[in-house]
Amino acid sequence: MRSIKYILIVLLILISISLKAQNVAVRAWLDTNNVLIGDQLKLILEARSDKKTKIVFPIVPDTIGKIEVLNRSKIDTLDSNGLLTYKQQFVITSFDSGWHTLPSMTFSYTTKGMTDEFTAWTDSLPIKFNTVDVDTSQAIKDIKPPLDEAISWEEYLLYFIIGVVVIGLGFLGYYLWKRYKKKKENPLDYDPKIPAHIIALEALKQLDSEKLWQKGKVKLYHIRLTEIIRLYIERRFNIPALEMITSDIIESLNKVSIIDELIFNMRRIFETADLVKFAKFQPLPNENTLVMTIAEDFINRTIPAQNEQAQKEEESGQ
Repeated sequence: MRSIKYILIVLLILISISLKAQNVAVRAWLDTNNVLIGDQLKLILEARSDKKTKIVFPIVPDTIGKIEVLNRSKIDTLDSNGLLTYKQQFVITSFDSGWHTLPSMTFSYTTKGMTDEFTAWTDSLPIKFNTVDVDTSQAIKDIKPPLDEAISWEEYLLYFIIGVVVIGLGFLGYYLWKRYKKKKENPLDYDPKIPAHIIALEALKQLDSEKLWQKGKVKLYHIRLTEIIRLYIERRFNIPALEMITSDIIESLNKVSIIDELIFNMRRIFETADLVKFAKFQPLPNENTLVMTIAEDFINRTIPAQNEQAQKEEESGQ
C-alpha cells in the first residue's frame, strides 16, 4: 500500500512538470526557402508563454555553416490576454549554392515557483540557394582590345607616389606582423613552467579587479576574457585555440574528455564575445559577471590530476 502511495506521488510530480513544460511553445520559420545565392531572406524565431514563464532566446552567431547572418532585430513582445508572444527577426543569406540547413534552435526557460530549467527546440529549416542560369545558346564574343593612350608626367608621378606608399605599407606590415607574432607566442606574458590553470585563474582575477565592463569597456572585457580561456585551452588540451574561430574550438573540445555542460558553457562565452566584438549585442551587467563565473568554473573543473600535472611539468622541464 505504501509503495502505491509513493508511485502516485511520483506520477503527480511528473504530471506537474509536464504541464509546466507545456506552457511554452517555440518555432522558427522563413519567409521563403528557395532563393538565388546572395539573395536575402528572413528567419523568424518565436516563443509563446504565460506571464509566469521567463524565456531565454538562443544566441545566434554571425555564421551558421555556410549561411551568414547580416542583421538581427531586438526581441519584440506582444501581450494578448495574458499570453506573451516573443519574436526576433534575422536577415540571412549565402553565397554558396545548394541545400543548406539551419539547425534546430534551443530556447531555455524557467517557470515561477520552480527551480528547474527547461529547454525547447525548434525544427531545423532547409534552404535552397540557386545559381543564375547561363544562356549557352548565345555565342561568346571576343574581348575588345585596349585603346593606346600616351602616359603623361602627372601619371608617372602618381605611379611613383603609389609605389612609395606601397613599399612603405609593406615595411609597416612586416613590422606589425613581427610584433604580432612575438605577442602571439606569449600573449599574456606567462611563465611556461607555471601550470596552465594557475596562470588562467590569476589572469581572470586580475581582469575582474580592473572592472573594465563597469567602466564601459565591455568589448575589451570580453576580448581579454576569451583570450585567457583560449590560452588555457591551448596549454591544457594542446588545442591551438588562439588561432581558431569559435566553431573550431567547440569542435575540438568535443574530441577530448569534457562533459557536455562545460562545452555548452564555452560555446556561450565565445558566441557572446563574438556578438559583443561586432557591436551586435550589449550584455546586461549580470551577463558580464556570469561569463567570468563560467570561465572560472570551466578551469576549476578541468584542472589535470596530480600525476598528469607532474608529467606535464617534467616534459616542460626537458
